[in-house]
Amino acid sequence: MELRIMLVEDQTVVREGLRQLMESDPELKVVGEAATVAEAVAQAGRLRPDVILLDLKLPDGSGLDAARQILKGSDPPAIIVLSTYGDAALVKSALALGASGYIPKTASFAEIASAVRTAAQGGVVIHPSLAGKLAGRGDEELREEEIAMLRLLAEGASYAEIGLRLYLSERTVRRHMNLLFEKMGVQNRTQAVAEAMRRGVLN
Repeated sequence: MELRIMLVEDQTVVREGLRQLMESDPELKVVGEAATVAEAVAQAGRLRPDVILLDLKLPDGSGLDAARQILKGSDPPAIIVLSTYGDAALVKSALALGASGYIPKTASFAEIASAVRTAAQGGVVIHPSLAGKLAGRGDEELREEEIAMLRLLAEGASYAEIGLRLYLSERTVRRHMNLLFEKMGVQNRTQAVAEAMRRGVLN
């Protein structure tokens, strides 16, 4: 299956290099490029890519602003932050917004391509060089929509059923749940429900 990729990067040389790397893989197709927050939001809505590789430092604002706007859309693409900045607060902010991954620009092409495939399938990717900075994420406060998903999980609802109840696609639910598991420090549905009960959020 061919994956549709969009690149958001203000440095032309980096963007062109990424395009060449992506298109060296027959399963990856770059369908659009953007150099600003405004271009990223407009093109994401028009092109509807599967995955966006997103730089954080853009001329008209932060890539996080672009991610926030893009992820508000219906059935949004997976977003992987590709940045030179590996600060734990930035990584956590990106994941809290709903980004599907955070990869340093020093990562190999194989790592980036693997992250793209994982994100497209609803997974979450944190580069090993950043994983250690995220210790303790399991105590983060849960948002209202996350608690709603956990309640439905506790009722035994499937991802498809959760999507119907919350007016989301199954792919979007899967992505949100993977991010939620990461946030709670759990591995699966059963652990997530048990942890939610421990926290008292299902009362």
